[in-house]
Amino acid sequence: MDISLVTQYSVWWILPIVLLTSAIVYRLYFYKKNTLQELPAWKLAVLASLRFLAIFTLLFLLLGPRIKYQKRIENKPVLLLAQDNSSSLRYGKDSTYYLNDYPEELNEFAQNLEKDYAVRKISFGNQLGNLDQLNFSESASDFSSLFKFVKDNYGNQDNVELLLASDGLYNSGANPRYLGSELNFPIHSIQLGDTTEISDVSIYTVRSNRIGFTNTKLPVRIGVKALQSENRKLKLSIRNQNKLILQDEILVNSKNFYLEKDYLLEAEKKGLQKFTVQIETDASEYSLKNNTGEFVIDILDSKRKIVIAFDQYHPDLAAMQSAILENSNFDCQLVNLSKTSLDLEAVNLLIAYQIPSRENAFPDLFTKLEYAKVPTLLLVGGNSDLQRLNTFKLGLNFDNRNAYFQDVSYMENENFSLFKLKSEGKKVFEKLPPLLAPFGDINFNAEYHVLAYQRIKNIDTQYPLIAFTSIEDRKLGWIFGEGVWRWKLNEFRQFDNNSNFNDLLNRAVQYLALKVKKDQLIIHHSKDFIEGNPIRFQAELYDKSYQLSNNAELNFVLTDKENNSYEYQFSRNEKDYDLVINYLSKGRYQYRVSTGGLDDNLERTGEFIVRSDNIEAKNLQADPTVLKYLSETSGGTYFRSLNFKKIKDHFLIQNNRKPTISYETNYGNAVDLIYLLSFIIILMILEWFLRKYWLGN
Repeated sequence: MDISLVTQYSVWWILPIVLLTSAIVYRLYFYKKNTLQELPAWKLAVLASLRFLAIFTLLFLLLGPRIKYQKRIENKPVLLLAQDNSSSLRYGKDSTYYLNDYPEELNEFAQNLEKDYAVRKISFGNQLGNLDQLNFSESASDFSSLFKFVKDNYGNQDNVELLLASDGLYNSGANPRYLGSELNFPIHSIQLGDTTEISDVSIYTVRSNRIGFTNTKLPVRIGVKALQSENRKLKLSIRNQNKLILQDEILVNSKNFYLEKDYLLEAEKKGLQKFTVQIETDASEYSLKNNTGEFVIDILDSKRKIVIAFDQYHPDLAAMQSAILENSNFDCQLVNLSKTSLDLEAVNLLIAYQIPSRENAFPDLFTKLEYAKVPTLLLVGGNSDLQRLNTFKLGLNFDNRNAYFQDVSYMENENFSLFKLKSEGKKVFEKLPPLLAPFGDINFNAEYHVLAYQRIKNIDTQYPLIAFTSIEDRKLGWIFGEGVWRWKLNEFRQFDNNSNFNDLLNRAVQYLALKVKKDQLIIHHSKDFIEGNPIRFQAELYDKSYQLSNNAELNFVLTDKENNSYEYQFSRNEKDYDLVINYLSKGRYQYRVSTGGLDDNLERTGEFIVRSDNIEAKNLQADPTVLKYLSETSGGTYFRSLNFKKIKDHFLIQNNRKPTISYETNYGNAVDLIYLLSFIIILMILEWFLRKYWLGN
């Protein structure tokens, strides 16, 4: 270690310090005649030197000197040893080796390299972990988290290499081929697993709606994969609670066969239903663990009934109905009020299209809507009777004395928070044609939320174009303009789809049709979880004024299918609560949430299902192309087989990586050093002692 003394001032300051110190010493010991000059010259010189050193050191400290420590550091090359900990290796023929012998051999291999490398061990699957806990239990293979971690922590360092041990299979996150280019160091890879062709059939994908309805068909799409099973017949079956509800036969006509097929299932009873899909063949297979799949559907009593009421036909009607019917949870009907009376029973949302109109007021309809508290979406257009609307106590007032209308364009309100749109931030609707809207002020006399404002002749205004409000627990929505059919037509012309228009109508309808919950305790969670993934709950607690509060404790009791109970407690956030259960085995669970510490304690119950996905078992033939590509494009080495001796020799002999030299510099204030201050005190004490001793007084 090199030690030196540095200061921010010029070294020329030492000269005046020496002169000033010399003058002080001269004045004490050599100026005029004094008793000190009676001492021999050598004694006088000793005393003067001691005083000179003490004063010089004190004056030098005024320059704020700092002690500089420079340490030479030898940095070993860094080897990042990343091991795939996903469960796909447990399903192969060598599973016993990987579970028992492989972890010890890998650990020994890492220890052999630690003399020449700084080895950093990482395991990855659906999350990063400690390599010392290698058990091949991760439920997914995600290279993204690994590469992000490596880039964030080692991306700017020199002399780094990555050694990746995996079967090359991934089923979550981005394609590893595009991730390796973000790293600026070699990626070496060890091919694990079985790369030979295997004979196997599997349920590869299962897609279904999360929600279904009784007395309707439940669509499900199933993907079947078959390897080296040409000309064989496969038998597919779907069961609900061990009851066979569908069976089908599939003929495999190629070596690498894949087929997606749609089925319609009967919704026999409501509630949370788990379905099991199974594929069978009469031939031997590489593994049977991928022959089943599961999906869950929450079956409700009936669909949400949406009615679009009008008294004159308009292209907007068909455009709105087709958009709403894109959501399988909605049943949308058109009702011409001039020809048919409307029964509001079982209606979840009424869309009043330019009602009341200039021809028909329909006062009885609005009286019934108010009495039944049916949510309503009102579209105001050129045929709307605005003065009549003002009399219906709908929470707003139109100042439109001359009944003029004008073209207005969509201007997004970035502060809207009731729900999020697919088009949010993309300005899609601002590129679409204008609507015909009433001219004049629109004044709300209740709390309201504006989704979009009006832009008139390229001038941004604060007039609402689409807004939502509520009157006495009844939700109301407003679209101030007709001509939405042009939005649908022009979106398809520009973007070749109607996804944003459909999303806007469905989000608005879904928000309005959902009943306002006045429960003081509300629990949010998915009804369907994958085994191995975290189980997340979020809770909201409201006081009697219906304001968010988290003053009470929230207890959670979980009961499994065998009636075993487990107790948890929600964690408090700033306003609400959350709870995460890291792992639950597959099955049906009931829960009870209760408050503690309130005068009137609250309680809520519910259920959910944890199902197995077996995503790691769907593809069991190791893929060498991914690892080979990563190594070749990054300048690394691809080891096609697992031979730890060969790999160790490569890194210790062939690779020939040398350590890098760096220097670490630290600074300390000289005035803080106790031994320097001690040195000054010793000098002064020694001088005082010698004077007393030599002069005898």
